[in-house]
Amino acid sequence: MLLSRPMATIRVRRKPADAYQHGDLREALIQAGLKLLTEGGVAALGLRAAAQLAGVSHAAPYRHFRDKDALVDAIGERGFRMLTAAMQGQIARVTTADTPARLRASGVGYVSFALQNPGYFRVIFSGLIAHTDASPALRAAGDEAYGVLRGLIVEGLSDGSLGGADPDSLSLAAWSLVHGLSMLAIDGQLSPFGDAGQLADRVTRQMLGLLEAGIAPRAPASLPARQTAKRRG
Repeated sequence: MLLSRPMATIRVRRKPADAYQHGDLREALIQAGLKLLTEGGVAALGLRAAAQLAGVSHAAPYRHFRDKDALVDAIGERGFRMLTAAMQGQIARVTTADTPARLRASGVGYVSFALQNPGYFRVIFSGLIAHTDASPALRAAGDEAYGVLRGLIVEGLSDGSLGGADPDSLSLAAWSLVHGLSMLAIDGQLSPFGDAGQLADRVTRQMLGLLEAGIAPRAPASLPARQTAKRRG
């Protein structure tokens, strides 16, 4: 599967001029906030600016979000849910119970999400949502996304297809590989080497394959024949 599908366009649905209410204001504000963050950074984000993009009054957003942080939380939660779905979607395409193959598929889903949704990807990993009063829903969404990868590591350790004893260290190593590649891809650093989608797909599988090879369980090395004979003597 190649990761060459086009990047998702951020579209903000505006309230029709002849309508009394927007119809789906919360969703429009999430998309507006994402668009503001993507195009102008943190300085551009505000509930008033989001309201303007959605075509509603400045007071309207407060029916859904108490402040700017609450809007960022909602964007982050949406991004993490989408990331989880992307990884699970790729895992579902694996037709065997082979844990390493499913781990590679989760990595493909991770990089695929980044390529198709760079705005969400940058927001959820930018530190914007790291404030201490992050909503329980946001924290749960982040834990669920990371849990997909960690769960496969734990499964591999349990079924013997992966070696090692510390699932947290192995999970961090796998995450670092796919996250670093994702950043290179969305920053255009893969372009000199060819189509970013095709490269990301191939390199993701190769990198995780190397990680799996490095942590694959190994049989104890046998003693050289001469040492064995000497011991017997």
